[in-house]
Amino acid sequence: MTDPSRIVQTAQSVQTQQPPSVLLAEELHRLVVRTKKVLWRTASRTLESRGESVFTWPILNCLVRNGPSAQKDIAESTGQHPAGLSRLIEELEQKKLIRRKVDRNDRRRQLVEVTPKGRTWVEEHTPAVYAAVDQVMSGLDDEERRTLRALLLKLLAGAE
Repeated sequence: MTDPSRIVQTAQSVQTQQPPSVLLAEELHRLVVRTKKVLWRTASRTLESRGESVFTWPILNCLVRNGPSAQKDIAESTGQHPAGLSRLIEELEQKKLIRRKVDRNDRRRQLVEVTPKGRTWVEEHTPAVYAAVDQVMSGLDDEERRTLRALLLKLLAGAE
């Protein structure tokens, strides 16, 4: 049987052998993931307190912001897994928050669009979600928030 303390020592040894840039990249990754989890959890609590699901908000918000979209584009924009998104779209369609329609430019493709009921849902819940995000970001002043936005946009531009 392997000694657990030896595994920890080996992991620490491997980590200390990494160049500083790799260690920094790993730390940044952990911080971004943790920040996303805090933001998601805060938004989730806010929507759950209103009897709603946090999974509904990014989909409807994406459709309000971008207009009718293909499912793969929604998945990419929201970071949702396509299979999970497909189930969620079915649920939202049953609730009459969205509808599917044939793309006029490519009749083989379906687009998802928000309904007036879905648009109202977004208008009702978005202020609460943004207030929750603002609460998480309360440790940053306006200039720091603008700097964070610029850095995140720069990262995304370089990755795409």
